[in-house]
Amino acid sequence: MQFRLTRASDIDRIMDILADGRRALAALGIDQWQGGYPHREAIEADVARGDSYVAVDEDGVVVATAMVGFSGEQDYDLIEQGSWLTDSRSDDPCYGVMHRVAVSAACKGRGAASLLLESAERLARERGCASVRIDTHPGNLPMRRLLEKRGYAACGTIYITHAEGATPDRIAYEKLV
Repeated sequence: MQFRLTRASDIDRIMDILADGRRALAALGIDQWQGGYPHREAIEADVARGDSYVAVDEDGVVVATAMVGFSGEQDYDLIEQGSWLTDSRSDDPCYGVMHRVAVSAACKGRGAASLLLESAERLARERGCASVRIDTHPGNLPMRRLLEKRGYAACGTIYITHAEGATPDRIAYEKLV
């Protein structure tokens, strides 16, 4: 499997993968992403900024997607019931952030999500960042287990501003790189 920047021609496939993620969350009884987010416009904006990445299998098929950015995340400025490992705010971030992580249903369990995380960590190191931050729904136990297996520390609770009717609280994770 390979990690690369998203191309505009990948967007339709990414939307299919996000639909797989939406169904997987619904099957877990999680209200996250059930309002239609992430919308195509969000993915197009990620691609335009150079913040959208994909994992591609041996046949060149896109099997996973994630946004990896380095411009900070305002929703991370307030953390409750804990604290970040690094002392950094969105107006002067020393961290990379991952959002919109999804793996195709046909590729689950093949290491695509681990490749996305590992690659984000490498990008963060290359940019001189101290860490990578990510959040997930409290009920998303598969993602929480993966993050903990990969060495991410649960740091507290953040609240997202784009919940679209879903519960806004998320478990915030950080890993020093």
